[in-house]
Parts: sequence; structure tokens; C-alpha cells
Amino acid sequence: HLGPHFNCGVMMGANIANEIAAGYPCESTLATRFGTPTADEATRQVFHDDDTFRVRHVADVSGVEACGALKNVFALGCGFVDGLGYGSNTKASLLRVGLHEMKAFCRAFFEGVEDGTFMESCGVADLITTCYGGRNRRCAEEFARRRNEEFGQETVTR
Repeated sequence: HLGPHFNCGVMMGANIANEIAAGYPCESTLATRFGTPTADEATRQVFHDDDTFRVRHVADVSGVEACGALKNVFALGCGFVDGLGYGSNTKASLLRVGLHEMKAFCRAFFEGVEDGTFMESCGVADLITTCYGGRNRRCAEEFARRRNEEFGQETVTR
């Protein structure tokens, strides 16, 4: 528990670094509790760009931070799904269950996590982006593919 007087901020979102560097449009969620709406908005404005980098502000620091960490667990799972050739239906199911598990984890371990946080860029959008294009997904896909080859197993492609 961070406590009511701990002022901090975190930014997470559906962002792949090379796409940001290339100037592709993207978005992020900035969660801050700097004490005043003016301070929170001034911080958001530092990062926000109307053309390429949209930043929305929320107050749910714990929820945003947890989403940014937990999505990586499900990205690994999606990489295994891809590496084993299970297909889009399995991956979609993992994403749906993953979002529910992220919400349950946050509610169990953090006070005041807001439901809306999971529909922000830091929640469902980051989960989707990471599970389709992130490093953790790619690493797990390669691991599963090589393990299949090593043990002479075929993927499930149908």
C-alpha cells in the first residue's frame, strides 16, 4: 500500500518502442497523484502529442502499474500458443481470461483499483499489443518452437 501521502506517477500503454521511434500514432495511460489536478495535467502535457502520442490521465497508480507488469505473463502464454500452433481462438481465449485475471489480482492486492483502468491503454490495449507484438511473446514463441523441434514434436497447425 502506497499510502495517501505518497505522490508518484507511472505511464504504461499499448506501445512498441520501435513504432514510437518511427513516429507511428500510439497512446498511453498516465497515472499520477501529484496532489493537484494542475500538477497532474502539467505532467500529462509533457508527454502528450496530438499527432503521434496521445496520453490520457487517470488517478489509479496501482492499477496502471500492475497492468504494465501482469500483461507480460499473458504475453508469454500467447507466445507459447503461437509457438505450438494453437491458433487465434486459443490466443483470444487466453487474452480474455488474462484480462479477468489481471483484474482479480489487482483487486486482491491493491485498494482502490478502478474498473475503468482495465479499459485504458495500459489495460486491454497494452495486453493486446504485447500479446501480438511484444518481446516476451516473441521469446516464448521461439522457445516453444525450438522445444518442439528438439523433441521431434510437430506444432498443432491444422
